[in-house]
Amino acid sequence: MFKEAKEIVNNSKSVYVVAHINPDGDAIGSTCAIYYGLKKLGKDVHVVMPSYSNVFEFLPGTKDAISSINDDEYDLLIALDSSDYTRLAISEDEFNRAKKVIMLDHHQISRPYGDFRYINDKKSSASEIAYLFIKYLGIEIDKDMATLLYAGIMTDTGSFNYNNTTSDTLRVVADLIDCGAESVNVCKRLNDTMKENKLKLIAKTVDNMEVFYNGKMRYSYVSFEDINNLGIHDEDSEGMTNYLRAVEGTEVAVYVRGKSDGSLKVSMRSGGNVDISKIAIEFGGGGHPRAAGYTMQDDIEIGKQKLIGAVGEML
Repeated sequence: MFKEAKEIVNNSKSVYVVAHINPDGDAIGSTCAIYYGLKKLGKDVHVVMPSYSNVFEFLPGTKDAISSINDDEYDLLIALDSSDYTRLAISEDEFNRAKKVIMLDHHQISRPYGDFRYINDKKSSASEIAYLFIKYLGIEIDKDMATLLYAGIMTDTGSFNYNNTTSDTLRVVADLIDCGAESVNVCKRLNDTMKENKLKLIAKTVDNMEVFYNGKMRYSYVSFEDINNLGIHDEDSEGMTNYLRAVEGTEVAVYVRGKSDGSLKVSMRSGGNVDISKIAIEFGGGGHPRAAGYTMQDDIEIGKQKLIGAVGEML
């Protein structure tokens, strides 16, 4: 499965590991776990993460992350959880400095890149794939690596509630717990703990909620000004779609937020009957059937009407 990738790793000394911009739990868990794994192989390895939500700063390896690639040339780039190299948290120039690139991803729709590619949309997460890759390399998974991979899988499966949670996924998770994963602490920190300003953002999102198609679609827009006034950074303003989707009868939940760069980020979640990845792709984004997103190109009102129409056609 990873034979060619293993040869590339064995022949590489300088290695950088990276995932997509604005990394979520899966991106952080998978990259930092591989970072620790390759250190055990004696590689000169770095994980690149220019910024991330402080919600994840308790996870091992995050404080070791660097913001950019400094080498003029390096042996290997391992890219995770990004279906398109343009979404990686490095520049195109930094990407092109790599002699070899390994792509590990689980998205249904992708633009493959790199010298070796493993793309499996049947896997729950990049972290589940990272687990398989680490095991194939013959690296023993320690407590820190297990905690990272557990966090990545847990977040991308909605705490094992989404239908991407397979029996294979649970077997991986069981092994990670056997390896010492701090499952209880991860769950408490990521599911049961939040800062007061995050609670106020939830309240603002619910207050701004609009309902369409007899309750099948719930939509909320929060401006960057409102997010900024709450003292919340870009990376910490995600996750609101889950609260909208939780309302009984909701098929599609949409959360649109203003970002510091002036753009509008659209996050969508589906109850399962609507493949929202098709909507995201139509508007230049991507994702999974139940979790997808894109950057809105129109102004908020025009973009909103286009999105409502697209969801209506799918319902």
